[in-house]
Amino acid sequence: MSELNVRPVERRPHLAEHIARSLNDEIVSGRLKPGDRLPTEHFLSENYGVSRNVVREAIASLRAQGLIESRQGIGAFVAATRQPSEPLQGGSTQLLEGDNTIRNMFEVRAVLESQAAALAAAHMTSRKLKPIQDAVERMRYEGAPTAATVNADLDFHRAVAAASGNDYLAAMIRTVLEPMRPLIAANFARQGPMFGNIPNAARAEHDTLVQAFIDKNSAAARELMGQHIVSAASRFGYDISFF
Repeated sequence: MSELNVRPVERRPHLAEHIARSLNDEIVSGRLKPGDRLPTEHFLSENYGVSRNVVREAIASLRAQGLIESRQGIGAFVAATRQPSEPLQGGSTQLLEGDNTIRNMFEVRAVLESQAAALAAAHMTSRKLKPIQDAVERMRYEGAPTAATVNADLDFHRAVAAASGNDYLAAMIRTVLEPMRPLIAANFARQGPMFGNIPNAARAEHDTLVQAFIDKNSAAARELMGQHIVSAASRFGYDISFF
């Protein structure tokens, strides 16, 4: 038998290795700072287009290198032993470090705001729709997002709550929303390929909800709002469910 012409083939980087390097770049650049909470596995898997198992493998690799530390029942964080960095422009990074109070707020929002969206769709009029659409338009920005972007995000949710026609429901939603303002500002201020699109992603989900309101589709509005809150929580590093 003649000798086979077999040569080593170039090995493509393993997906988990690629993601680990990408996250390491975020840490080295300072876009992920010591003590920062990593986005959820769902956010990372969607962002990178891989399975959650691949994300877990990447995080495990970074944990073995001492770059990431896990806190049981809370999530994964950039190891605080890294060199200090400047605080986020939009607010304190401590707001993004994991807090069950914030998780509870997102869970309450998913319940209250999905019901408000369903009622708003059922009772939608052109007058009620206008402030909702205006808030979506005000979330479009050039350059970096500003305080006005945060205001527009909150105004959208307040306008939907008001459109529900239930004053008690609207009041409860306003109560939960306002304490989240600094958290939203801090997250919108995060930069880099992993975080920079967060405000645009939120606005795109608002756009989809507007169409459900125009169609007066209560079932779609309920589902879309619930999933929007779940996605928002994921972008902030909290894994919640909506039923």
